[in-house]
Amino acid sequence: MKTLHYILLAAFLLSFVGSCTSARWTVKEKESVDRSEYELVDEDYFLQQIDEVTPENPVLSLTLFSETKYEYPQRVLMERNVQDYKLRTGSVALGIGGATMAFYLANIADFGSHSSSTKKWTLNGMGTLMLATGFLNMNPVGEPRPTGEERYLRSTGTTIEIDTVKTDAEIDTSASVYMLYNDLIIFEEPKQNINNGTLNIPIGNALNDLGLSGQNPGNATVEVLFADSLYRYNFAIDSVLRPYAVIDEQLAALRNSPEESADNVLADLVEGSQIEISSINDDWYQVMYGISETYIKKSDASIIWRSEDYTVEDQVVTVPRVPFGDIDVESNIPILRDKNPNAKALLLVNQNYTDPLGSRNYALRDGRLMRTYLRNALGYSEENIYQLADINSSDSLNTLLSSLRSTASDSTELFVYLSGYGTIEKEERQLQFLTIPSEGQSDSTIALPDIFTQIGDIPSQKTVVLSDIDFASGSSGESFSENEMRNIIESNVWPLLSQNPNSSVLMGSQLNNPSHLYMSEDREDKKHHIFPYFFAKALQERQTVLSDIYQFLERNVSYTSRRLFDRPQDPLLLGNTQLNLAGE
Repeated sequence: MKTLHYILLAAFLLSFVGSCTSARWTVKEKESVDRSEYELVDEDYFLQQIDEVTPENPVLSLTLFSETKYEYPQRVLMERNVQDYKLRTGSVALGIGGATMAFYLANIADFGSHSSSTKKWTLNGMGTLMLATGFLNMNPVGEPRPTGEERYLRSTGTTIEIDTVKTDAEIDTSASVYMLYNDLIIFEEPKQNINNGTLNIPIGNALNDLGLSGQNPGNATVEVLFADSLYRYNFAIDSVLRPYAVIDEQLAALRNSPEESADNVLADLVEGSQIEISSINDDWYQVMYGISETYIKKSDASIIWRSEDYTVEDQVVTVPRVPFGDIDVESNIPILRDKNPNAKALLLVNQNYTDPLGSRNYALRDGRLMRTYLRNALGYSEENIYQLADINSSDSLNTLLSSLRSTASDSTELFVYLSGYGTIEKEERQLQFLTIPSEGQSDSTIALPDIFTQIGDIPSQKTVVLSDIDFASGSSGESFSENEMRNIIESNVWPLLSQNPNSSVLMGSQLNNPSHLYMSEDREDKKHHIFPYFFAKALQERQTVLSDIYQFLERNVSYTSRRLFDRPQDPLLLGNTQLNLAGE
């Protein structure tokens, strides 16, 4: 009986502390891929663009990838899990209660006979069974914990997987590269090797060589034939290259605001300079020069497309603005005679021509040089020097010539300076002076014989006309022999020379010769045209007789033009060659 008590007491204590764990194999996947076994089915290579083509990096880079197909078996995948269990309190209590009753009946009741002994053992067995059942009916605690042990069982099928990776493997196959613009091949490389897994195609270099121009350059196409596959890439030119302004004029003003003003010019860009454009509006290019916003007129430049890494020697050549008086002939002006109240002068200077001729740079500065020498060296009063600039018709000129005619006398000394573009009327071979039309106005000209006729009508003691009119740039390119040119010039200036024997016409160039600026590519810049520069130089050296001045010009103007431009510029003197600019 005491033993029974101990058994029941132990069972009672176990009901509060008893727990256990168990492990078992379960199905994790029915069609799991067994990667320990595989069969290589196929392997291909292909190219793919990774980085974008930009003006900063105008190279199409294609990366080599490998595409490999593998066949894997599929099997049932088993995994081993561990489960925690804890005794169910109710089941244990029921088992203990039933076992207690059975043990009590078996050990307390008096079964005297043999059959009673059998009943006793039966009750003890039932008690033991009930007690065991109470303890074995346990409750799982939490989720099963995998042990990490897995194993494959039977095969259930196969699967194909594709593995795509970037590769730098050395392969025998090369690529054929073609670049097209307007359906024309501009670059080809039939066998271009793939190095370190990358095919680099220099789009920028190929397009640079084309020298594309205009505001809308269009598109380019790159075709790559590799491993029996054709790859095609289309690019807008303006997404690959940068627009640059190429200066077409001999000089173009670089300004700090998009308006024409003498106060906003920072410097002059010489012909051929290339400067990057940041934006475009109707009349101006905003360009990248330094850190500030700068502008050039659209009429002074054309657009060319370049990659950002494109470099040329002397890509931007600027000429600083030099104040008047800093050039050698603008200072140290000699006084060649006293003031002459009878000396009168007319300066007609056209500079700011529009397309297609373009501005005649420094023409106004030439006019200022003439005015300075007339006033300081030759004794002309400031109030007797009349100037017209950028006239758009003959009206203002006719008015001024009429006024001079009414105030002049036989003692008048008349000096006339003409500067601008001219043209030659083909049928009658009449020389024409080109005016500068206002907006919306058509081109107009003034017949040079009419000008000389009106000058000849002005009473004077002597009349000298200096002409720096550029007929070669303003005409259609018709060529004349030396005799023909002289005959044309003489017939056009005859209205003056025939009226006044004390008159002369000194021309800065022949009809076939442009009137050049005194400026070279190696930065030699006198800020004047060659002819007025050396005319002032002659006066600076105290030469005042026209024949002496003419000989000085013949030596220096022609030589300088050929030295700087490898082209002739030959002056011409007609009329009275012995007139003295400083004489009475």
